Amino acid sequence: MAGSNNSRTQIVDSSEYDRRSEVQAFDDSKVGVKGLLDAGITKLLRIFLNNQPVIEKKSDSDAVTKLSIPVIDFEGVRHFHEQDPEVKKQFYSRDVTRQFTYNTNYDLHKASTANWRDTLYCVMAPNPPDPEEIPEVCRDVLIKYTEYVMKLGLTLYELLSEALGLNPNHLEDIECAEGLFLAGHYYPACPEPEFTLGLSGHTDSGFLTILLQDQIGGLQLITNDKFNSVLHRVLAKSVGPRISVASLFRMQFQEGSESRLYGPIKELLSEENPPMYWEPNRNERKMVVSRNESIEKDDSSEYDRKSEVHSFDDSKMGVKGLLDAGVTKLPRIFLHNQYVSEKKLDPDVTSKFSIPVVDFQGLGNSAAQRADIVREIKDACENWGFFQIVHHEIPSSVKEKVLKGVRHFHEQDSELKKEFYSRDVTRKVTYNSNFDLLKSPTANWRDTLYCVMAPNPPDPEEIPEVCREVLIEYTKYIMKLGLTLFELLSEALQLKSDHLKDMECAEGLFITGHYYPACPEPDLTLGLSGHTDSGFLTIVLQDQIGGLQVFHKNQWVDVPFLPGALIVNIGDLMQASKHL
Repeated sequence: MAGSNNSRTQIVDSSEYDRRSEVQAFDDSKVGVKGLLDAGITKLLRIFLNNQPVIEKKSDSDAVTKLSIPVIDFEGVRHFHEQDPEVKKQFYSRDVTRQFTYNTNYDLHKASTANWRDTLYCVMAPNPPDPEEIPEVCRDVLIKYTEYVMKLGLTLYELLSEALGLNPNHLEDIECAEGLFLAGHYYPACPEPEFTLGLSGHTDSGFLTILLQDQIGGLQLITNDKFNSVLHRVLAKSVGPRISVASLFRMQFQEGSESRLYGPIKELLSEENPPMYWEPNRNERKMVVSRNESIEKDDSSEYDRKSEVHSFDDSKMGVKGLLDAGVTKLPRIFLHNQYVSEKKLDPDVTSKFSIPVVDFQGLGNSAAQRADIVREIKDACENWGFFQIVHHEIPSSVKEKVLKGVRHFHEQDSELKKEFYSRDVTRKVTYNSNFDLLKSPTANWRDTLYCVMAPNPPDPEEIPEVCREVLIEYTKYIMKLGLTLFELLSEALQLKSDHLKDMECAEGLFITGHYYPACPEPDLTLGLSGHTDSGFLTIVLQDQIGGLQVFHKNQWVDVPFLPGALIVNIGDLMQASKHL
């Protein structure tokens, strides 16, 4: 995405500004982003600047549903957002107990970055509001639409029950269809669309979401939803350290990469498979979401998180330093309250699902064997977005050396490590704890060494001596393996073998050496929060301790240690949009 002011995206800098006051002033105005636009702004307020907007924008979009709902005029929803601000202000609230409210960003006071979006919210079931509580301009259409969407929801729950091999009434009987929450999003034209998002990457918290969007459409990535970018995370462990090395093929750290726009591969498009994207310079975007969703109340209890975060960051010790200091209770910044219940769904047990394993041994033997491998990769990418490969020609000795090299870096004297500790994203080699520590609401139990190894590698002297030679050697093998994978992925998409390579998908390589020390309270935190990778492709080398999980068929599945294997997962840039 072109833009001459790319420095505006570099939010992680040392300069401080009073974000809380700016957020509060914006919220108190009650005019929303529509009001900012009406006021004639041409530059975004700093609270809207997103550090990785281009990548996140290429994460998701919903295709037009094939299920039939009668045509309903949604001008009433649009009219609500476009009526006089003084009329709207009576509904502006952050009181989650009200059945109808309107505001900008329900998490405005908690999120690190605001989104360019206003929303009306209405709890329509099981206890709908009195009609008089709904603004007259959209009252009739919301009530009418609710009737249709509730009926459609029941039909979908019946089909989902049958797809699960259950009685058609099963999901309805357990009250999955009882609650309905409508969110009418309004995305005005944005003066700087390359620097913010309409809706950050996320998953929905309820049972089911039925999305209606207008003709402006959603977002896009290069395979147009053929392959999945899978949600994955890493558990904190009471044993360790656990070491993993992730090699991410992506573009955002490359010089000049900000000016390139990746769209759906034209060879994958047809009338039956249209591009799923929207152009950011289009006039405006509106969408109505029907979802059974829980809205978290703001936590009124405050503690000085900023001071604790800065104190930890300034120490430059990382979580390894905390452990060395004898900590037995996690500092509050590491507590992942929202994940405790998730980890109890299926923690540390053998999964009933089997992670796909692709054997590369016969890759060069015959066209038939290569075709079999391509089919296996295609199936894994479409159904999992994640697989392990064996017999990949990276010697075991090299893999062992790179794990030892990363471990030695993290376990050397803290004073030696501190010279690499930095949050300067322009540096090619850095070390820190949690790249998003200053923005994320919760820290993870992990330290990381980062190295940008391609297309413009650092001078060897910039790489820590303790792991210099092995990182350079490992990079050569990974780049070669990456090219092979991009060839196989191209063939799996029924394209020429060099198609993805010609699109420069294999040009950028970013290596992260994660170190997860033994955690004193592993059930209260995570080693790595649930996320999808932002690039094209990630190749992960993990040690025998385990802890990596992938989200598949609505549960977290352990990724077992497989001797000699490397893990491959599809990134957001390789996926077509699946959700916005």
